[in-house]
Amino acid sequence: MPISANLKVLGKYLDQPYMVKKLYNAMPPVLTGLAAGYGIYDTFQSPKENRKKKAVKNASVLAFTVVSALLATRGLTVKKKEIFPGIIELPEIDKDGIAEVLAKPVSDKTKKLINKVKDEKVLNFSSVKTLMQEFRDKFKDEKLISKIIPDPESEAPFADLGKLSLLGFIPVVGGVLGGVVGDRLTKDNWKKNFPDKVKEGTYQYLNNIALCNVGAGLGALTMNAFKVKSKAARFAAMMSGVLGVGLVAGNAIANFVGKNYIDPIFDKNKKNEYKSLKDMIKNLNSERHPEALDVSLHLDDVASVGFISGLKWIGPILPVLYSVSAYRAGIGYRNGHKESQNIVKQN
Repeated sequence: MPISANLKVLGKYLDQPYMVKKLYNAMPPVLTGLAAGYGIYDTFQSPKENRKKKAVKNASVLAFTVVSALLATRGLTVKKKEIFPGIIELPEIDKDGIAEVLAKPVSDKTKKLINKVKDEKVLNFSSVKTLMQEFRDKFKDEKLISKIIPDPESEAPFADLGKLSLLGFIPVVGGVLGGVVGDRLTKDNWKKNFPDKVKEGTYQYLNNIALCNVGAGLGALTMNAFKVKSKAARFAAMMSGVLGVGLVAGNAIANFVGKNYIDPIFDKNKKNEYKSLKDMIKNLNSERHPEALDVSLHLDDVASVGFISGLKWIGPILPVLYSVSAYRAGIGYRNGHKESQNIVKQN
């Protein structure tokens, strides 16, 4: 079977509504396990005399990050009363489409496979392949598979961009709150460390999340303006927007906001320091410059573009990707001048 055909089968395999539900249900233990594993690893990388303090801080930041990421995804229900809804909506099977296909003279094997989907069970790769082959060979219509496993479509891509921006914002706020709690528990001067947490939170959110979503939206608008329907072309345009607005401009914009709008809030002496545009853009990267992990964090933008393209199986894994940004915000990560680096090491 050609590679392109196998990719089609893989796409349909991942599109199964119950596959998305399985991923969704697996995320709490997976995210918690990853957070605990990293927290232990990072704690033991610290000098022995600092490990107790480091363990408390990591536990606080990671706990707040995980809880906020899961709440953003799932919402909150108390005593069967929904306090607020989750951002990620789970796909449903197409019961009418399934009934339509079952009414056709399909083989007994195919009928059993379709009924498995109807009973909310996940088909394996070879079973999906079998269905597609029968629809193609017997009915000359491979697209019948879309009645069993709905096509990945986003009914409101721009609304999804808003959801993704909110999904990324909530864990970052959770990470900052966890960092503050960790500082207070370890008797650190939380007020001194707080500005770096706010600036890193702003950096992570603007550079790695919000502005990338803006870029994806601009790419989608461009395709709409030219009435381009090709999914490949739309994906490429949105990724170009992500790279142009998020990766290229995001770092400068985030640092500009941090230097000129956040610093003066916490340091009254800086209120009148930046009077001209030249002063405002001078040494923007003095505290925070992009590094390899920041570039790799843009993998979540590939996932985000896939999500707004309709690939709903990506939704449940986004909290894992956004949690990295949240953790860095919580520890107030800075990688610029020496003074800033020393603060991070002490934390």
